[in-house]
Amino acid sequence: MFNIEKIINFLPDNNSAALITSAENRRYISGFLSSSGAVVVTMLNVYLLVDFRYFEAAQKSVNKDIKVLEYKNLPESLNEIFKDNNIKRIYIEHSRVTLNEYENLKNQLNVQIDKEKDISKYLLDVRAVKTNSEIEKIIKAQKITEKSYLEVLNYLKPGVEERKIAIELEYLIKKNGAERIAFDLITISGKKTSLPHGEPSNNMAKAGDFFTFDIGAVFEGYHSDMTRTVAVGYADDEMKEIYDIVLTAHKKAYKKIKEGSLCSDIDLAARDYIDQKGYGKYFGHSTGHGVGLEIHEEPVVFKTNKTVLKENMVITDEPGIYLPDKFGVRIEDMIRVTKNGAESLANIDKDLIIV
Repeated sequence: MFNIEKIINFLPDNNSAALITSAENRRYISGFLSSSGAVVVTMLNVYLLVDFRYFEAAQKSVNKDIKVLEYKNLPESLNEIFKDNNIKRIYIEHSRVTLNEYENLKNQLNVQIDKEKDISKYLLDVRAVKTNSEIEKIIKAQKITEKSYLEVLNYLKPGVEERKIAIELEYLIKKNGAERIAFDLITISGKKTSLPHGEPSNNMAKAGDFFTFDIGAVFEGYHSDMTRTVAVGYADDEMKEIYDIVLTAHKKAYKKIKEGSLCSDIDLAARDYIDQKGYGKYFGHSTGHGVGLEIHEEPVVFKTNKTVLKENMVITDEPGIYLPDKFGVRIEDMIRVTKNGAESLANIDKDLIIV
């Protein structure tokens, strides 16, 4: 009920309700995953509305304090709830509702939609601080990712296609207990490693290549995110130098992470070091981001973001250097913010591995 209490705190009075329609936020509040539906939170009642496909499963799985309703026409069911609870105004997720969906809601619901107060921004801020249960699921997803990564390294050798590594890794992640992969896996080699979000193809790894793994799993809805860059066969002096710079930048950012720190300070700890080494223009993305029910959540760890870190936020630490038409290096761990500092959720060594 912790998440529901947070929503109730958002409501100004007994005549107000929150209407949650996005899949992630519906799951966050109800604990139930469905492809469609809605959650309504009033001061006194919480409703999960699903269609026939999910009704029986929802009844069996959600908290007993949530009333599960089957709908045939969602607007009609919502209007019944609003009438029964004397609701006059609702708050919706501005950033998750399309213009067309908003117009439909406005025309079909017998309540006023508040256009000023955005519950989606509030929910993102609430979700940024994880409960112990959420962190346990993230750690489990990370353990699945690590086990699968160590197993797939046995397949990496000169002549192996990037796509085959991706396919094998997805199989292992699911075999090892994940619901699914956290995102389209990045398994790329050679010059393609200079592409931060390069896509695996039938390119073959060669001796002397870097090989980038940006990978993750989903466990009970919660994501993991990890990047490792390994060398195939050998690494030349330039490759080792760049790798060491990125690893040092990663460690400098890590040391800055604790409750009360600014996201901008963490980003700049890594960014300034890379810039001092002469590679600043080759590090174009943020140093990190939140992770949870979505692979990218609040907060964004970037030099312009003055968000203050709070205990039990989970963020990534992922600086990189990308040299066009040569190679790239990124090293990424998920980090739990504590009052006393950073706690890495990863257990995979970050020293350069040569396979």
